[in-house]
Amino acid sequence: MQSMHNIRGIIFDLDGTLYQMRWFMRPLLACKLIPHLVRLPRFLKERGRFAGVQMGSRENLLNSIALAVSKKEKCNPEEIYNWILNSFYPAFISIMPFLKNSRPGIEESMISLRKGGLKLGVLSDYDHVSKRLEYLQVNPSLFDITTSSEASGALKPCSQPFLDIADQWSINPENILVIGDRDDTDGQAARDAGMRFIQITDSAQKSEALRWNELKSILLSI
Repeated sequence: MQSMHNIRGIIFDLDGTLYQMRWFMRPLLACKLIPHLVRLPRFLKERGRFAGVQMGSRENLLNSIALAVSKKEKCNPEEIYNWILNSFYPAFISIMPFLKNSRPGIEESMISLRKGGLKLGVLSDYDHVSKRLEYLQVNPSLFDITTSSEASGALKPCSQPFLDIADQWSINPENILVIGDRDDTDGQAARDAGMRFIQITDSAQKSEALRWNELKSILLSI
């Protein structure tokens, strides 16, 4: 377990971290994207190819993803770009209420951490972070920063979005703790940035990853 000594800021992942992933998420999202059921897995697959790649801006990243998907579907990249903005994200946001309350005690925990003088942030791989928190009934104002690696044009495990937060907070990376559900993205980015990392899990398998209630206890001891 990472030492919690001298932690001054905490960066949380969102999906799978501040809410529990459910088996019905993908089918529900796909249903909301009818008639483009096949487009969703294609989009997610092509988006995944840009993991860890610095694209310079969100526009460059989305344009590149749209171009890759359009080649698979033999359509105009602009159609895919508009689908991402006007179909995928509204549908993604709309399923958040089905996942609320899967992390009991979030607000109380964040309020306690803020009273302790810690900076708090949410860094998701996907955009519209504040809106998705609202739909999860988690107040975005509990956090000093709510942003996405997509907004920076560099998906996890690129460490630059994490370092940008450290710069905004004027906190050394070694004094920042990252909490996420994926070691290969959140964890790798944290290590590359020189930050500490705790993995959260909902699996019954024993590992160094912590369940939500275990994590809350550790956070409140910082």
